[in-house]
Amino acid sequence: MSAPLGGPYRYTREGRGVFHFPLARPWTWALTHHGMWSVFVADVEPARQGVPARRHPLHPPAELMGCWLAIYATREYDAEAVRWLREAHGLEVPGGDVLPTDSYVAVARLAEVSTVGNDYRAFGRDPWWAPRNAPFCRGTIAWWLEEIQYVEPLPSAPAKRLAPVDPGLVPELRERMRLARDKLWRPEAYAVPASLPVPRQRGWRNQRRHRPLSRPSSRRRRGPSSTTGRYHPCSPRRSSSACSARRPAARSRPPARRS
Repeated sequence: MSAPLGGPYRYTREGRGVFHFPLARPWTWALTHHGMWSVFVADVEPARQGVPARRHPLHPPAELMGCWLAIYATREYDAEAVRWLREAHGLEVPGGDVLPTDSYVAVARLAEVSTVGNDYRAFGRDPWWAPRNAPFCRGTIAWWLEEIQYVEPLPSAPAKRLAPVDPGLVPELRERMRLARDKLWRPEAYAVPASLPVPRQRGWRNQRRHRPLSRPSSRRRRGPSSTTGRYHPCSPRRSSSACSARRPAARSRPPARRS
């Protein structure tokens, strides 16, 4: 499905199907505890000899717009997400042994899809896409979620992405949605471990700011000579008057003889 060039496209009618949507941790934690409303889907092409791994962003099928997505927390723990949440929002993420896995943690409606080329929110306007403090942009095709409802984790077996949810689990999933909507259940607060899952790293901005003074440079030095240690008379640090004073005077040519 190709996106219109004029801007993001939304669903035109509400769908009734519930589809399996796997999401790596801790993105599930950001969605259930900190209000994240956008996800990015991509197929990863494994690396081969001479070619690095590549990510191919995906548009959702046309019939999926307006339908419900059952957010499934996978066993994968994304270390890049930990760094992104820390630098973009100042959040310290709980460890992988604390967050729920292999279970449905939320249900949301797929309401809108946009790309970098047709949505101004991709340029620092949205806090969950590419804010100014973020170390990288999360993706180029954003799937926007609405009517997000967090539920008590419902264990389930892994399934294929965007496959219909097992009909035997749908009644229990709806019941947990009702309990959460009526404030009879609240998301559990997960404590951050004493040892962070990913150690803090100095950001690239601080690395440039605290650059060592003895860093070798391939550029040619302009200023003191490497042999004498003196400045050249025509060095940029000298004024134009000093340069002209040290230059030899131009010789005047004799006038040409007339025949």
